This record gives sequence, structure tokens and C-alpha cells, in this order.
Amino acid sequence: MAFRIYLHCIYITILFLSISNINGFEEVARSNLLKKLKNVGFSWANCGPNTDPIQLKSLSIAPDPIVIPGNVTFSIGVGVTSTLPTDISISVNMEKKVAGLYIKIPCIDNIGSCNYGNLCEAWAEVCPKYFSKFGLPCNCPIPAGAYSIPTTVEYIKGSLPPEILGDFRISGDLRSSSDHLGCIQIMVSLK
Repeated sequence: MAFRIYLHCIYITILFLSISNINGFEEVARSNLLKKLKNVGFSWANCGPNTDPIQLKSLSIAPDPIVIPGNVTFSIGVGVTSTLPTDISISVNMEKKVAGLYIKIPCIDNIGSCNYGNLCEAWAEVCPKYFSKFGLPCNCPIPAGAYSIPTTVEYIKGSLPPEILGDFRISGDLRSSSDHLGCIQIMVSLK
């Protein structure tokens, strides 16, 4: 249970910190990032158009693969190009690599390929406890600006069921009631 809450906190943080416009982000660079996603191991890419107001600038997670229980080191860098609305939702597509193919994981107990509404409410709950110390805004609307979490080490205790171990491809498509906000894809291995 603690791991699930922590995983949600990290994922919500990645989503809210994934708000930036990368000036000069060429299609060649986008193509190279998407090629990296085909490799096993940790990688990330913005999967929406570079005109989306949400673009992840940097994300690092170590070790690779992530071993639970154990220390996880991460850092995130983002920028917000315009004020984010209060009605942000996300559609998550989670796939697990099985026999060389990625198989979609259904939404079970709010884990897997799920739709999450009202991210602002969830962010307002987890931000003060875990992320306000980094100067991140904990309430929506989130103003334009640059945000980051410097290299941070967290110990994740507990163990994972065998179904959660392996290579995963996770994408999150962010929207408001009036606009498409962005798309982020992450490849991660759990051991």
C-alpha cells in the first residue's frame, strides 16, 4: 500500500513537472528520443506535439532497473509556459513487455491503464507532504514558470508482487476540458 501511494506521488509529480516548452526542439531530436524508447531500460520522451504547453525537459531515475526494496534516486526539470487550469485529467496507458511484445495492462484498483480526473485535487494532497520543500506550487491553477526537483534519494520499502516486475512502457495524455496539454512516455524496468 505504501509503495502504491509513493508510486502515485512520483507519477503525479512527473506529470505536473512535465510542463514546459522546449525552445528549438527539432523533429530530429524528437525522433532520436522516440528511438530510445524502443530500448529496454529507463528512458523518457514527450509524445505530443512540441506545441503542447506541457513538455518534460529532464528526468533521471536510478538505479536502472529499479530494485524494490531499495534506494531510488531521481531528478526532474520542467517549465510551465502558461497557467494550467484547475480541471486537469490524464489518460494513462500502461503496457508490460511479455515475450518481446508490449501488452496493455487493464485498470485494476487505480493501477494500470486508467483515466484519472481532477489531478489538481490529488496534487494538493501529496504536494505539501512530499514536494513543497522544492518550492513547487501545491494548488491549481499552476502558474507559468520553471520548476525542478534536484537529485533526491528515497528509500522504497516493501516488496512487489511478481506481476509488477519487468519492463514497462507508460504514457500519460494530459487534458483539460478545453485543451490538450501534453503527452509523456516513460520506459522503466522494475526488479
